[in-house]
Amino acid sequence: MKFLGVILFVFFGVGVFSVQAQTLHAILVADTKDAVLASACERDLEVMHRQLSQAAAAMSYTLSEQTVSRDLFSTRQLSLVLNTLKVQPQDVVFFYYTGHGYNVRDRKDAFPFLHIQKNEELLAENPALKDVHELLKKKKARLCITLGDCCNNLSLNTRGMVNRKPYIRGLTVTNDSLNTAYRNLFLKSTGDVLITSSKPPQSSCAHPDSGSYYTRAFDEALELASQYNRSITWETLLKDTQRRMEQHSATKDKVSIFQINLRGKAPILANEPDFERINQYLNALADQQLSPQKRHQLLKSLNEYFTQKARIDIYVNTTLGEIQPIEQVVNRLYLNAGKIQRINLIERLSTLSEDGKHYQRAAIQEIWE
Repeated sequence: MKFLGVILFVFFGVGVFSVQAQTLHAILVADTKDAVLASACERDLEVMHRQLSQAAAAMSYTLSEQTVSRDLFSTRQLSLVLNTLKVQPQDVVFFYYTGHGYNVRDRKDAFPFLHIQKNEELLAENPALKDVHELLKKKKARLCITLGDCCNNLSLNTRGMVNRKPYIRGLTVTNDSLNTAYRNLFLKSTGDVLITSSKPPQSSCAHPDSGSYYTRAFDEALELASQYNRSITWETLLKDTQRRMEQHSATKDKVSIFQINLRGKAPILANEPDFERINQYLNALADQQLSPQKRHQLLKSLNEYFTQKARIDIYVNTTLGEIQPIEQVVNRLYLNAGKIQRINLIERLSTLSEDGKHYQRAAIQEIWE
């Protein structure tokens, strides 16, 4: 796809002034002709196109999308796209790869090679994800994000496919909350972020209908965290993505890795409740992999997060149900551990006590199978 630029011409008398709109450059690379991954990669493209279109709209940026897939899926075409990419200082670059990947023994770089060239004699042409990221950083955009959803193991075996779809359900996300999330991540951030779905020597998983598991978890984390949390950062987003991977039996042991190099990050206030820690606490109460004794012991930690008389609005999947006192709620989570797949604290619907350290009114969402 040709590079898109938008030029606005304004005429004042005989003077002519030009202003070039900022651009979100999306480079989407997908192995959509692979015998195993074709349908999953097609689904991944749809997900990332939607997310990046929404991000561009939220920032009032022009979206310039170049896709390397189908008959164009080759190292030659990828090199052409990367080397001819031209950006402005306030632009954003987002590179996304979905397909096969691999690593090699005793290599210091934990990020994988992109398995584009399948012919053994041409493996040396396959680029490393980190090298792609470094090349894009040299374009000197304001923000550069590189994400690879692929295997990172020490063999060239096919990527893992599973039969069970990831279970995704959430509350309705408003445009306002989504736009705020996109602006926090893409408009207010400066620097670069490098992400891959698994550490070496792990494989990654996908489903033919719903796509790659990490991409789906990233998609869900972005859309849902924007409504649960008052603020969202790349670190909280990627940690939440990892936690969502751990909720699926096929990916519970997979560990994603990322490097975040951003400038001008807002300081975290010491007295504010730790959103991530509270979410972990609530989910631990319903985690049957922990012993009943360990989960029962966790009930004693209530006063770290909630006031003694805290009231909790309980959403079951998408429906608001009962309002219960906190002690009753945590016992409910403990007793229903076999039925609840995940718990989400909905921070934007919660209220802090006067000390700013505990919740006196909170909303949680229980995801039931």
